[in-house]
Amino acid sequence: MTDTDLYRQHLETLDGYLREALLRTERDGMSLEGVVFHAGVERTYHADDEHIPFRSTGHFRRWVPLDGPDHVVVVRPGQKPLVIEVRPKDYWYDPSPAPESYWQQAVELREVERFEQIPQITGSLKTMAYVGESSAAAEALEILPSLVEPRALMNLLDWFRAYKTEHEVSLITAAGEAAAAGHRAARDAFLDGASERVVHWRYLEGAGALDREMPFPPITALDEKCGILHYQHKRGSEAAPGKVLLMDAGAQCDGYASDVTRTWTSNDADELFVELLRGVDALQRELVAQVVPGRSFVDLHLDAHRRVAQLLASTGVLKVDADDAVDRGITSAFLPHGLGHHLGTQVHDVGGHQATPEGGTVAPPEAHPFLRNTRKLEPGHVVTIEPGLYFIPMLLEPLRQGPNAEVLDWQLVDRLLPCGGIRIEDDVLCTASGPRDLTRDLIEGP
Repeated sequence: MTDTDLYRQHLETLDGYLREALLRTERDGMSLEGVVFHAGVERTYHADDEHIPFRSTGHFRRWVPLDGPDHVVVVRPGQKPLVIEVRPKDYWYDPSPAPESYWQQAVELREVERFEQIPQITGSLKTMAYVGESSAAAEALEILPSLVEPRALMNLLDWFRAYKTEHEVSLITAAGEAAAAGHRAARDAFLDGASERVVHWRYLEGAGALDREMPFPPITALDEKCGILHYQHKRGSEAAPGKVLLMDAGAQCDGYASDVTRTWTSNDADELFVELLRGVDALQRELVAQVVPGRSFVDLHLDAHRRVAQLLASTGVLKVDADDAVDRGITSAFLPHGLGHHLGTQVHDVGGHQATPEGGTVAPPEAHPFLRNTRKLEPGHVVTIEPGLYFIPMLLEPLRQGPNAEVLDWQLVDRLLPCGGIRIEDDVLCTASGPRDLTRDLIEGP
């Protein structure tokens, strides 16, 4: 099957989702002819003429992988999507058209020089909803304010985003292949004694991408900085070589992201930390095996805490059994983030807390406020599975000073503080027959 065939099937699936969404909204008294998906507008920094790096809106990218601002996709059920590319005449930036690709054969593609010319092609859009970031753009298209991302419609569209088509899975897989090449290059640079800055550069080179093409800024942390969850810096030779590297980085393919994390150790890393790293890797495999239809992601997250507690107890860091440690809330100091999230045109894809297609919210457990997904897994869901185990002074100090201080071996904790932490993350597709890990074998091999 060609890429174009997969994309046509993808559009047929999206057309079905749109039909269902419009039928449901009509039952609620909102009669819509279709939807205008807008890529978004370009903006500048405050009091500056420098443009903020642009990224198309997620719903637009799901319909068409066309880079750049202002473009729209006009979609009416049962009709070929109308893609209007806004390509101004320009000599400040390259105005070349999008290169020929599989998707162009499956849509009606038109071109204008200015956004204001779009109505000349579309005619009246007063019976259409607008999905995008700019109410001013919707007004320019003469779309009613009440039809700018109406909540009843957005709930349905966001819910359906979780179900990935074969086309989407193929793009996430391709993004995973690029990320895997980057991770292998980063690992080799780390083992050669490179700094965070050089490891970062090697990652980009391996992934074949520029910084601005990353789906999120890569996290490249050595040693104690591995304990900062979204560590944002890239230190030079003053902090190299390191004994531990935590690299959290992805790649993109036609607007779809991968998100992969690996933790590597040098030959002279602390033996206990290396043992913990092997343990986290093993429990991550056990959690991936549970990405099956009907499994509650909340329960999967809570199981991750239980397994982390077992690992800490087996290595002597904890002096009580796993159940006791979880009941006391001790593991939240060692695993302070959620187990994972939906993945797609956004790294943290939408709808993770949604209760039903019509809306509502399933909040994460009170003790785990950072969990991004509370839905039950279903075939077509692509999620990340990323357990971690960290030694973060800010989170450990209250334990050291509190009533649970006696349940930890503080000599071992202090020994492990310079190592920072561990995170292992893969992108996993839930299918009717079980999990399909989209990234693991790309780095480690089958």
